[in-house]
Amino acid sequence: MDTANDFRIRLAEKGLSELERIIQAVKVQGRKEILKEIRNMQSEMQIVKYSYLSPDELTELENFKNIVRKAEKLREALKNAERDFNWKLADYWLGYLVDLQKLMKRGVISKPYEAIRFFSGEIVNRKSLGKLWLCNVDCGFRMDIITNSDEFKPNTFAVIAYLPPREFDGMISEGMFVPASLQKKGELELEEIRSIADKLGEVESVLIELLS
Repeated sequence: MDTANDFRIRLAEKGLSELERIIQAVKVQGRKEILKEIRNMQSEMQIVKYSYLSPDELTELENFKNIVRKAEKLREALKNAERDFNWKLADYWLGYLVDLQKLMKRGVISKPYEAIRFFSGEIVNRKSLGKLWLCNVDCGFRMDIITNSDEFKPNTFAVIAYLPPREFDGMISEGMFVPASLQKKGELELEEIRSIADKLGEVESVLIELLS
């Protein structure tokens, strides 16, 4: 596998770069030690990136395992930090690194959107934010999604692309709605993601911009 260009590895590398920046603003004890660990993870990611192993082989690579373990440890360390937007961003990227093992089980992928998680859920309620809507979605757990589309209404099902959180006037959106509907609550399997590929153009554009 061309690990240097695999979208999961590229996103993980981007996440580590973002974490190095974000941690500077997170109100947490032991910031110097956390930054040192992130830089160590960046070094290990370079070994992973140029390993050219298959997905199954990659998950057995010690450097890969170290990244996942360290991300779990750092995510735990940040649990007591002040939970503002920077904390939310840091938690997202650490969560992405923790999920790398599961994402690699998808095998060889060819599209940017195949490198992230998607969830389906029922919109429980929504609140007007002027020209935007804040929707609370039950995916088996709750997610807050901000959208400018009026089509996402309470008591309907929606699909969410789990992207880095964004802030709108002090409110945080934990992902992005996809113009597709599956009558289920929970995470989508790769086959389900591919079944709505024609609806994922905007998600793909967001990811390509993120990686550029």
